[in-house]
Amino acid sequence: MDTENYFKDLTKELEALKNRVRHYIHDVHWVSDGEWKESVLRTVLKRHLPSNVGVGRGFIVKAEQSSTQIDILLYDNTKPILFRDGDFVIVTADSVKGVIEVKTKLRRIDSLRDAINSVSRIAEFVSPSINYGKNLFYGVFSYEKPGFAAHRVLNIIQECVGGNTRRVINSASFGKDYFVRYWPSPPNSLFTQGHYMWHAYHLKNKAPAYFIHNVIDHLFPEWTGENNDVWYPETGKESHKVAEKSLYLPHQIT
Repeated sequence: MDTENYFKDLTKELEALKNRVRHYIHDVHWVSDGEWKESVLRTVLKRHLPSNVGVGRGFIVKAEQSSTQIDILLYDNTKPILFRDGDFVIVTADSVKGVIEVKTKLRRIDSLRDAINSVSRIAEFVSPSINYGKNLFYGVFSYEKPGFAAHRVLNIIQECVGGNTRRVINSASFGKDYFVRYWPSPPNSLFTQGHYMWHAYHLKNKAPAYFIHNVIDHLFPEWTGENNDVWYPETGKESHKVAEKSLYLPHQIT
């Protein structure tokens, strides 16, 4: 299996689809263009996820309050749903499998900070007393690359999460080439804890595919572990690491 070229083709597919609405309406309605880009990623995720994981958009509610609106909401399809109309759903916190914020571009620091904080707040809202380790996925996906270097992206993620394991962002993808993953344990190691780092990678024409596969990897680690040779390119990504950053702020490290 040529996984390397499959990853590149998946990136090309997303690139081709993302501007389809804008070709017709140009800049007359940015909301519709943004909604189309969200639906593209939802469609691709549906192809790979088993039927017991729903892929939609909407809100998470608790008795006392609800979340902000979520671009891509992954939820347990075997549990009752409070409300559903097409892709739009309202679910309870115990049904949540993952949350993804989708952006066309994140050119400004403030825009990146807002996107990270949005997902981190939802992560804390869903599991206010559960530490990192539960198989829930929280990510940020941007169709265009950021306007600043990888180490600056990691600095912003670290600042927004603030050393709180309940606010961890698992993965982020920026444009065709830049991918970020959080590692609670060292990659390619038998150790199960003790790393707590984000790694940033330059993966030419493969970042969106790595993001999509990491969603499934995080939700179904046993399955992907057993099928790693067909799930990821043989070369891996650690040789393409360009930056890393600890979960903990300097004053929190003892």
